[in-house]
Formats: sequence, structure tokens, C-alpha cells
Amino acid sequence: MDLGSMFARTIVDTNYDRLPDEVVEASKMAILDTLGCMLAGSGAGEGVEGVVGLLDTLGGAGTCTVVGFGKRGNEVLAAMANGSLAHSIDYDDAHDDAFVHPSASVVPAALTVGESMSASGKDLIAAVAVGNDLICRLGFAVSNPQENEGLLWMLPVLLGTFSATAASAKLLGLNAEETENALGIAYNRAGGTKELVIESGALRGLYGMFPNMTGVLSALLAKNGVPGLKETFGGKAGFFSVYYDGVFDQSAFADMGERFEGAGVSIKPWPCCRFTNSHVDAALGLAKDNDIDATAVERVTLYYAADDVKRCLEPEDARKNPPSIPGAKLSLPFTVAQAIAYRKIEIGDFSLEALKDPLLLDLCSKTVYEYDESLKSTLSKTMLPGKVRIDLEDGRVFERRVDAVYGHPKNRMQWSDLARKFRDCASYARHAMDDETVEAIIDAVRHLEDVDDVSRLMELAK
Repeated sequence: MDLGSMFARTIVDTNYDRLPDEVVEASKMAILDTLGCMLAGSGAGEGVEGVVGLLDTLGGAGTCTVVGFGKRGNEVLAAMANGSLAHSIDYDDAHDDAFVHPSASVVPAALTVGESMSASGKDLIAAVAVGNDLICRLGFAVSNPQENEGLLWMLPVLLGTFSATAASAKLLGLNAEETENALGIAYNRAGGTKELVIESGALRGLYGMFPNMTGVLSALLAKNGVPGLKETFGGKAGFFSVYYDGVFDQSAFADMGERFEGAGVSIKPWPCCRFTNSHVDAALGLAKDNDIDATAVERVTLYYAADDVKRCLEPEDARKNPPSIPGAKLSLPFTVAQAIAYRKIEIGDFSLEALKDPLLLDLCSKTVYEYDESLKSTLSKTMLPGKVRIDLEDGRVFERRVDAVYGHPKNRMQWSDLARKFRDCASYARHAMDDETVEAIIDAVRHLEDVDDVSRLMELAK
């Protein structure tokens, strides 16, 4: 059986009642976390207005809510708009071993289609579970082989094309043949490279619009009878052949439909690049525990052992003088400076004003980095240990290493802390939200299996 056929059959056969309790919980947390990021993105995301504005320009009237903007569009354009919000402040979840931000390429599409179909909360949970499982397994398949190291595909966009399609097909109630067609249609629009990261511009934050829009469109086309490719993944010019020269880890798809990789997703405690988080955690701890005066710092040394961390250090000038808000979130010197100087890293700490903050820029200029072999770890591929050393002008030295950042499956975030994160995110929504509405959303998602129509949730988040 071709992988596309297997994926389709798994998507169709999976329903809420078949999901393990931990997967139900993980899916609900992914939905609340991503919805919070979308609300924050509506008010604080760079470039989102230009995307959402296309709904009016293109005449995209419809019944689907654009989160935080108080407007509606058709399924495809609303998915594009909602997708643009999900990663716009770089606060969405990540799978630290699959090299993907899964939910940003699944939840916006699922919420949009779920609303259009008046789907139940259980249906939404199942759709997110199959979507997040698929993108994570594809991530394992292409990143596990050593031969694929160094390739410059942007996996959340490239692989998210299929996961958004999976979630959309599930909510549209497509049968196995239609679902396989949808995946085959989506393949023709799959793409995305790490130039999005290399250039560090606003498009890096908006990339979620591509997979979510494509996923919804592909599923709708399949529902309308449009045929798709049948050898999407294993054909001569199929996905793995074209993008990975036929090299992928087949074992990544073992036990599909029984075990769900969404349970292994990490929720981010800070709105910056995942590769900065261990160092940020260490710097926050040092600053708070030792009452460090940022103006008395002589040198900050960041120790690393992986090239993925190094790209948050180089090019050095751009990392020490970030040219944009997304660039600041990708910068280890800048995020660590925030942690030391202000002992917190929140959404509002990344602003155009912060890019010019003399205290932060001074700390960045005093930052150096060194390779440290001892930081190599088998705990995770991307949730890498980080070590920070702070030398003060009076000769005192403080040093800390962090391995498992809070929010990682080995150090899971609790619902109370996720609710706190959601409240912070909601406070940056484009339109002010009252406390009653915010708490109603938290409660609805916390008990999503009891919600009979997702439209009610989206009405609260408009």
C-alpha cells in the first residue's frame, strides 16, 4: 500500500473514542496554545494586516471567523488569514525531535473548517490529533536519516501542507479515496525553504498561511470531486524522491493510528526561537537567583554544541543588532540580554523600541560564544542543553546549565500555566477582550469534548 493510501485510511479510521487520554489532553492544549498565539498575532504580529486585508480585496465573503479581527471570510481565505497569525510572534508549540512547529500548520485550518462544518469539540480534537501526528511522523521520516542533514527545506511549511490537509479532510468527513486525493492535490503546492529563516524578515512569522490555506483548499477540491495523485509519497516523482532523493525513515510510520506523536509536542514558555530556550532559561535563573545588575555585566558567554544553536549566534552582527522583531526572536544574544536585563521574556518585550534599547544592545555587544562538547545530548534533537556564564565587573562569576526546558514532554507544562500564557496572549489581541470572554475560551477548550459546536468557540475568539 502506498503511504498516501495508508495515511488516508488512518485519518478516516481515527476518531475521538480511539484516542488515548494523553493524546486528547495534548490536542486540547495544542488548540488553546495555538489559539492564544493567533489572538496575540492579531495585535502584535508583524505583517498580518497585509494578509488579512486580502479578504476584502479579493471579495472573500463567508462565514469563517478570522481570529482577533472581527471579520469573516470563506474557508480558504480565512484559513490563510488565521494561518498567518499562528506563528507570527514565534510562540507556538514545537516537536523537538521532528524539527517542526506542528500546531501552527494544523490548528488554524482545523478551527476554520470546524467552524464551517459546525463540528463538535470531539471532532476538532480528532482532527488536530491526526494532523499533528502526520506532520511529526513526516518530520521524523525526513530528519532521521543522516544523509538528509543540511538540507534547507522549511519543514513546518513543506510538511505542514499535508498535515493541514489531513485535519481539513477529517473535519469535512472525506472518505479514504477523497482523503488520498486531497493529499495528492496538496503535494502540487508543497514547498518552502529555510531562506525564510536566513533572511529573518516578517515572512518568517507569516509562513503558517501557506500550509493552512493549501490544506483547506486541497480538501475542498477533493470533496468537490477533483482527483489527486495516487503515488504522492512513493512515486517516481513523488514527495520523498523529489525532495529527499528517496532517502527517508520508513519506521517513522510504524504503529500509525495507534500511537500519536502529538503527545510529544513541547509548549513554548517564551515567545522566541526554540533554539534559544535553554539559554534563556539559564539566564533567567541566574539573573533572578543572584539579583544580577545588567549594567554591571562585563561579559556574557553562551556555550553551545549544535549548529542549529549556532545559527542563532551568526551572522554575528545581525544577531547582536537584530534588524527586525522576528530577527530578535531568533537571536541568542538578544533574548539572553532580555532575560538578564529585565528578568522576563514576554510578548511585549519584542518591539521596535526594544531593538533600539541601549541596555540590551550593550549586553549584546558584551556577548561571546564558545563550543562546548559536554552540551552534546541525546535527550532531544532540537531541545538542546544550553549553558550561560555571566562575568561581572567586580569579579564575580555565575554559570548555569539547563537541559529540559519547561514545556518539554520531560518537563510538561501544566494547564494552569498554559491558561496564564493564554491570558497574556489574549491581552495583545487586536480588539480588547474582557476577562469573561478570555476565561470562557479557556474553559471551553479545557472541556472541549463537551462542546457540541466549534462555532461557539470561534465566536468568542472573533
